[in-house]
Amino acid sequence: MATNPLNSTEQDLIEQLQELPLKEVPADLTDRVMARIASPKPSLISLVWNYVSQSQTISFRPIYAFGVALLIVGSFVLGQLSQDKPVPIAANTNSEPQIQPETLENPKSAYMIGRGLLQADNSEAQALAFLRRAALLDPQNPEIAYWEGVGHWASGDNEGERRSYLRGLDVDPKNIPLLINLGHNYLSDKNYQEALGAYQAVLALSPNDPVALYNSGLIYRALGQVPEEINSWRSFLQDNRMGTKPFRAVKRLNGYQDYSFRTYRVGPQKIILNQQALLDESLPMDIRQEELVPLALILERDERLNLEVVVFIENDREAARYRALEIKKMIVQMSDKHIKDRVRLSWFDVPETMPVKDGQPAVELTEGLLLFGRPMTEQEREVSI
Repeated sequence: MATNPLNSTEQDLIEQLQELPLKEVPADLTDRVMARIASPKPSLISLVWNYVSQSQTISFRPIYAFGVALLIVGSFVLGQLSQDKPVPIAANTNSEPQIQPETLENPKSAYMIGRGLLQADNSEAQALAFLRRAALLDPQNPEIAYWEGVGHWASGDNEGERRSYLRGLDVDPKNIPLLINLGHNYLSDKNYQEALGAYQAVLALSPNDPVALYNSGLIYRALGQVPEEINSWRSFLQDNRMGTKPFRAVKRLNGYQDYSFRTYRVGPQKIILNQQALLDESLPMDIRQEELVPLALILERDERLNLEVVVFIENDREAARYRALEIKKMIVQMSDKHIKDRVRLSWFDVPETMPVKDGQPAVELTEGLLLFGRPMTEQEREVSI
C-alpha cells in the first residue's frame, strides 16, 4: 500500500525528535496506556471535581510532552467522532461513583463545582444542587448567596432566586451585584416599586452605575413618572454613549421634547452629544471640549470628510457666530492633524425648528446645534492641496 509522503513540517518535527536524548522506556508503559484506553469516560461532575480538588504539578520533558500532545490530539479526534452519541450524566454507567452534593463538607468545593456546572449545557439543576449545598454549609457568604441566586434564575425559579439575594444582603447590605440582581428579579415580575428600591440603593452607593440608571428610567416610564424618567435618561447619558441603550435613551428623551442630548450622523457614524453642554458658556472649557472628542477622532480617521457646524441662537447672530467659532477651535485643538480646513461653520439668529412627530405641534429651540459630515467634493480636494 502506498503511503503519503511527509511534508516539510512533519519531517522537521521528526528530525527534531530524533535529536532528543533517548530515555529508557518504562517497563509498565504498555499496561498504563492500555488502562488509559480501557477507562470509561468520566462524568462532567467528576471532571469538575478533579479540577477543583486536586493540586496540579506541571513539569516539562520533551518526549513526555510530545506523547501527551499525541494523546490530546487523539482524544480530540475520538471526541469529534463520538459527538453524535452523547452520554447523559444521569445515565453514566462507569465504575467511578457519582459525586453527590450531600457528600461534600467543604463549601468551597461545592461552590466551585456548582459554578463549573453553570457553564455546561443542560446542567442547571445539577449546578443548583451543588450551590445550594455550598449555601447550606456557608450561609453567611454573600458570594455563594449570589451564585445560588444565579442558579435559581437559570432554573427558572424566581422565588428561590430572590430568597438567595435577600439572604446575602442580610449579611452584606451594600453588595452592589446582589442589589442589581435583586432589582432585575423584581423587575422581571413587574414588581416596579421593589425593583426601584433595589436600584436606588445601588445609586446611593454608586451614583453613576449604568444598569441602575437605565433600569430606573424604564421603571419610571412604566409608572408614568415623566420628570423622574427624564432625569434618569439624562444621568445615564452623561457617561454612556455607545451601544443600543444610549440611542434608545436619547430617542425617549427627545420624545418628551427634551433635546439636551441629541444624535448626530457624521459621515457613516452616529454619535450622541450633550448639546446643552456645548452651548453653555458658563461651563469650563475642558468639559465642553470633552464632548467634542468623538468628532475630532472621526475627522482624524477619515481625511475625506468635511464637518458642517450650524449654530442657532434666536435674535443674537453674533452670539451664534461666537459659539460656532468656539466649537471649531476646540475641535482643532484636540488634533495634531490638519483638520482646520475641513470644519465649516454656519450661524443664524433664528430658533431651530424641530420636526413634527406623531401629530405633535412643532417645537422651536431658542438655541440649537446641528452637525453634518459629508465627503469632500473633487473641487474641494484640489483646493485643499
